[in-house]
Amino acid sequence: MKKLILLSALLSTLSFAQQKFACVDANRILQESETAIKAQSELREKVQSYQRSLDEKAKKLEELKKQIESRSISQKAREEKIREYQKTESEVFELQQRAQRELVEMKTKLEEDLTKKVRDIAQALSKENGFTGVLDCSVFVYNAPEIDITTEVIKRLDGK
Repeated sequence: MKKLILLSALLSTLSFAQQKFACVDANRILQESETAIKAQSELREKVQSYQRSLDEKAKKLEELKKQIESRSISQKAREEKIREYQKTESEVFELQQRAQRELVEMKTKLEEDLTKKVRDIAQALSKENGFTGVLDCSVFVYNAPEIDITTEVIKRLDGK
């Protein structure tokens, strides 16, 4: 019985030793790939666009607040400014909600698209080079530099 267990352990060790793995560095892809940088830039531009709109609304609210608090304004005009303030405040809330929803959706879609492209490239490289699997380099305690295929993934991702 002990011989059978020892033989089984030896065979599984040999089987594992025959497998060939590669790894990719996701952080490098995000930092160096033109495709990833472009996606991040699109997201950043959208954030900035929403921020500009929100800043404009905040200025309008501040102006309306000053006008409402002014002593030189008639009661009728004050009531009109209060309604305008409430309407603008509501618009700000709706804009914040829409921005948050849209930015989350956009970020998720960009991440999914990038992940799919990297997976497809890793799969193609695996078939070409006989890799059993491709992992994120961060899961290894140690990995030999020759198993890191990040540079090739970035080249293919960017169409170079």
